[in-house]
Amino acid sequence: MMPKQRSRSMRHLELKRRVWWMDIGIPADVRHAFDGQKRRRTNLQTGDLRTAMERRDQTEREFLALFKDIRRGVVKAAAEEVAELRGALWRGAISNPGEHDRDFIVGLAQDEAERLRARQSTTQAAKAFERGLSGQHPVDHFLEQFLTEAKLDEKTAGEKRGLIRQFAAWAKSEELGMPDIDRLNAGRYVQEKIAPRDPLTGKKHLTAVKQYWDYLKRRGHVHFDVSPWYDQLEPQRGRKGTKEVKERPFTTEEVKALLYGTTTATTKFDELTREVVTFGLLSGMREDEIVSLRVVDIVEGPDGMGQVFDVAASKTNAGVRMVPVHPDLKANVAERMKNKKPTALLFDEFDGVNRPADTFGKRFNRYRKARGVDDKRDGKRRSLVNFHSTRRWFVAEAERAGQPEATVAVVVGHAEKRAKGFTFSTYNQAGPSGAQRRAVVESVVLPPTNLTAAPA
Repeated sequence: MMPKQRSRSMRHLELKRRVWWMDIGIPADVRHAFDGQKRRRTNLQTGDLRTAMERRDQTEREFLALFKDIRRGVVKAAAEEVAELRGALWRGAISNPGEHDRDFIVGLAQDEAERLRARQSTTQAAKAFERGLSGQHPVDHFLEQFLTEAKLDEKTAGEKRGLIRQFAAWAKSEELGMPDIDRLNAGRYVQEKIAPRDPLTGKKHLTAVKQYWDYLKRRGHVHFDVSPWYDQLEPQRGRKGTKEVKERPFTTEEVKALLYGTTTATTKFDELTREVVTFGLLSGMREDEIVSLRVVDIVEGPDGMGQVFDVAASKTNAGVRMVPVHPDLKANVAERMKNKKPTALLFDEFDGVNRPADTFGKRFNRYRKARGVDDKRDGKRRSLVNFHSTRRWFVAEAERAGQPEATVAVVVGHAEKRAKGFTFSTYNQAGPSGAQRRAVVESVVLPPTNLTAAPA
């Protein structure tokens, strides 16, 4: 009696512990490329028969093509080719995990990559495996997915996009794909492109790339025990006898120049810029928070706070807050709210502008320079005074007025716990009262209008 033939649809398939495996024979004339092995078993990472068949068919085609190339003598070391096939198979499993948990499959793929890396004789195979796993994508292939999932504000997302694309352009020029970014190549990029920059700029650049690489690892696109970007910058140690130069608040004379100064280089935006500067000086708000205010954001606050700017979106959680409206701003606010819809921008000059903060920032820089307000130092990328100096000035004036640091921190949107001890931060989670917050704002007073001299 003839033995029962196995269905061709089930060829090469074996079910072990509810997981399908592929078992394919290696022809005798190509076994030399597989260290004499007669068979090759491959975990298909699924318990679903239909998915297993699809992966079996794909892998079978790749093996048959590999056998053909070995016979023609045009193939790389078979171990590398097989490793790359394995990586591609894992990539398919991660993209379509079926009934298995994606993180579980990513973990298995990482285990296989680590086993290959641990065996010195298979260094090239390990790299081939990671090429197959990543699909040899350019380094910024998943950039937009990363930015979307990170849920960053528009300005921060734009900054990170630009920094990561700079790295992607360098990698492309060096013919490096995602799997090629090991510690050595990451170090080359840091040495050539990041280290020569201003320390703060360099740190921001490195942080953006490292965060993106951490995301790629979580999604199974790259694999490492220690990030190739970890500890790549030399720590900045202050030199003995030197004073660190930092960005600073405006001086009183600089504030006068910005508010009351005149210049022949005037523009149609001068009055608008002067008004936004006044808002910054008397509220401590960031420029993007000010130019993004809408009529609906001007409300009556609770707990004796009076009229407030309700900042519903900020760069940090602490930045979401209510800022009491300074008495000297109330007339401006009332005039700007007049006859406007609740959803209209308070500064409607920015209606239709894609990124109001960036547009205003450029106008402000021209405005302050035209009034002689600048502090550019050698080795520093930008002036030590900028719009953020209005915020620093507000904090400095509140401190000089004797306001508690913890209350000032709440008003300007800093993490309150940094300025509080254990007892207050743990047992008074509501923070300072509305009256205390209003007292901070009202303690800040603009300098008198007499302009004695242009700042140096």
